[in-house]
Order: sequence, then C-alpha cells, then structure tokens
Amino acid sequence: MSSLQKKAISSIKWTTLKTIILGIIGPLTLLVKARFLSPEEFAYVAIITIIIGLFHLLESFGISQAVIQRDSISRKESSSLFFFNIFFCILLAGILVLISPFIASFFDLPKLEVYLPIVSIIVLLTGPSLLIRAYLEKNLYFKQLSLIAILRNILTLISLTFFLFFGFGVKSVIFGHIVGSVFALLSTIYISIIYKTFKLSVYFNFKSIFPFIHFGFFVSSKQLLTYIAHHLDEVVVGYFLTPEILGIYHFGKNMMEKVRALITKSFGKVLFPVLSKLKNNIEKLSEAYQKVSNYIAFGAFPVFTGIAVTAHLFIPVVFGEQWTDSVIVFQVFSVSMLFLVLTANVSSSLLYSVNKPALVFYIDVFTNLIYFVTLMIVASYGMIAILISYSSYVIYKTIVLQYFANKQLTKGLKSYLKGLFKPLLICGFMGLFVILFQFLASPQMEAKALLILSILIGIIIFVILSLVMAKNIINELKDAFLKGKVSQ
Repeated sequence: MSSLQKKAISSIKWTTLKTIILGIIGPLTLLVKARFLSPEEFAYVAIITIIIGLFHLLESFGISQAVIQRDSISRKESSSLFFFNIFFCILLAGILVLISPFIASFFDLPKLEVYLPIVSIIVLLTGPSLLIRAYLEKNLYFKQLSLIAILRNILTLISLTFFLFFGFGVKSVIFGHIVGSVFALLSTIYISIIYKTFKLSVYFNFKSIFPFIHFGFFVSSKQLLTYIAHHLDEVVVGYFLTPEILGIYHFGKNMMEKVRALITKSFGKVLFPVLSKLKNNIEKLSEAYQKVSNYIAFGAFPVFTGIAVTAHLFIPVVFGEQWTDSVIVFQVFSVSMLFLVLTANVSSSLLYSVNKPALVFYIDVFTNLIYFVTLMIVASYGMIAILISYSSYVIYKTIVLQYFANKQLTKGLKSYLKGLFKPLLICGFMGLFVILFQFLASPQMEAKALLILSILIGIIIFVILSLVMAKNIINELKDAFLKGKVSQ
C-alpha cells in the first residue's frame, strides 16, 4: 500500500470518528436549544446561523482550496496570504457591524441589531485559523484537526448549555460560538507550530498571491452561490412568513443538514486533497471517485429513508409537541438529501482537483438562477411550496454536476448509476417494510414503542438485504476501516 493510501485511510478514520462524535453533538445541541428556546427565538438563531456561515465563506475567499491544490508554496506566498486574510477579516467584521440595523429591519427582528455586532467577534476569530488549517489539510494532518474539532464542539455545547441555563437566551448561541472559536484558533496555531506546516515572515506582496486569489475567486463565488441557494429558502420564509414558521423551518432543515454532514464530511474533507494528488492518473482518480460515491450512498440512503418514515414519531417524542409542525420539513428534506449527499464535497471536489473551478462556478450560476426565479414565484404560496422548490433544485443540480464530473473520468455516468442501484433498492424495501409495520401496529401501540420497533425493524431489514445483495461493499468497508486495506 502506498504512503498516500495509508495517510488517506488514516485521515478518513479520524474524520469519520470526528463526524460520528459531531453527529451526536449536533442533534444534542439542537435538542438543548429546542428545550430552552421557543420557535420565535429560533427565528433569531436561524438568521444568526446564516450570517455566521456566510461570513465564514467570505473569510476564506477560496484561498484554502487554492493552497491545497498547489504543489508547493513559498514562505513569501504564505506570509502574503496570511496578512491578506487578516486584513480581509477585519474588513468583513466592520461591514457586519455597519449592516446590522438593515438586517434587523429586513427580517423585522429588532434584537438582531444587538446580536450581530457580537457575532462580528466570531468573524475576527475564525478567519486566521482557516488559512492555517488549509496547510494542515494539505499535508493530511486530519487526526490533529479532528481532535480540535471534537474538543471545540464539546466546549461550544457545554458553554451554550451553561448560558441557556442561566437565562441568556439567543445570546447563548453566540457566546457558545465565541468560546469554540477561541479554542479552535489557539489550537490550530499550536499544531501548525509543532509540525512546521505554515511558514510565516513579515512580508506582503499582492502580486505573489494573485494566482491564489484567481483560483479562489471561482471557488468562493461557487461556494457563495451555493450557500445563498441553500439558505435563500430560509430568507424567503423569514421575509414572507412569520418568525414562528421560520423557527420551525430552520429547526427541521438544520437537523437534516447535521445528519448529512455526519455522513459526507468524513469523506469530503479528505477527498479533495487525495483527489488533487491523483489528478494526473485518471484511472485511479475514477476508481477513487466511484468507490467513495458508492460508500456514501450505502451509508446515507438508509439513514434518510429511516428519517422519512419515522419523523412523525420521533419529533414529538424527542423534541416535544411544539415542534410537530416540523415533521413535513424532515420528510421532504429526507428526499432531497438522498441527492445532496452525492454532490456535497464529492463531485465539486473532483472538479476542483482537475483544476475546473470555473466549470463548477458556471454550473452554480445556471442552476441557481433557475432556483431563484422559481422560489420568487412560489414564495407567497407558503412553506410547502418553498420546500418543494428547494428539493427540486437539489435534484436537478445533482444531475448536472454528476454529468460533468463523470465526463472527467474513464467510467461514464451509466457505470456511476449502476453502483447506486443496489443501495437504493435495499432502502426502498426497508422503507416499505417499516411503513407496512406502522400501518398494522399503530392502532394497538403507543408512539414510543412504535418508534423503537420501527427503527429495529428497519435496521434488521437493511442488514439482511445488504448481506444478500451488497456483501462486496460491506467487505470493502470492513477491510478499509478495520484492516487498513483498499481494494485495487
């Protein structure tokens, strides 16, 4: 096994461990918020979360991906990138403070004028760590990064719970992020010093970083368009509908996004640097891309199928009756997530690795334009229409991205779809068995017992069908994660 394969497998193991732990912390954090905050307060959380994510994208400016994609970077280039990043973060933080009153007025959420200037502290703390982290990712130091992420999220959850318990309300979310950001910044700097991954001196030359900015422009523009597209529905709900509906919508969507991240991030974070190193060997690149896509489908399809057929049971049981209206959000997003997991951090990583950032950007422009127009047309028809519009956007964008991704590979789209057929068929049967059981048992059984048995039956059916129909995938995953082997 090559050194790259060993590093890749080790990195995937650590990022998998990280995403499993964060996958537990994420819903637990939402559960804590749901118990202490009302749906109306969740409307504030929704906008604050969108703002933090948006400025997080702007801070990076795609330079992180440019750093990973480049074969070598000089000390002068590293120093210039670092100081450019610092200046840019200060500028963004200042802009956020200035536009806070306008954002509060737009959504008719007056307290945002107080909350968002505090959020600007997170912008200042996060920016410097992004560039340093890119150097660690470039050299596949995912073990160290995973440990930092795990500890950061634990600290965020503890501090969030502390502030909520003592009645700080929505500010608790901001304070929790600040605590986590301080820890992440200091830890990332410490690790980069130990492993000497980041060379820094007092030097700045804009010309030396122009190639990074050129690459980063297309990457960040694509990410920005994707981010706007993924959150425009929440903006529309917040503007046209009530704060309570926005809180319910954000709660359901945010939970589904955390589940998606649990499945895709372990592969996605490692995938881009690995594919970048394989970009000159199309045969190996094709093999790696298709295997990762198959593994993600095998892990994601049963999860989202299970959520779709049990949402009406677990939401009132776990989160409380006040969140029952979010059931439809969970169910519709479960369908769209089946498609989104196959493109999030996967197809775009492939296209970036073969130096096609412009293609990804233009695909986003085309698909997002259709989505924006559609969303504006259906916005006044209510939450269900917005849900359907978003799901349709995810589906047709997935089709377009996969078409162009497979054009870069030796194996065509037909081979790609063939690899997804078995997981899809297995999950279809699993869902039908669970629905049939619920139909027969629901009149005689209380909700908690019905939920537990539905989950157990779904797991049993999935395991049995997987052993019969997809034993080769199970063996490959077992060899990769338990024995450290990859099939050739």
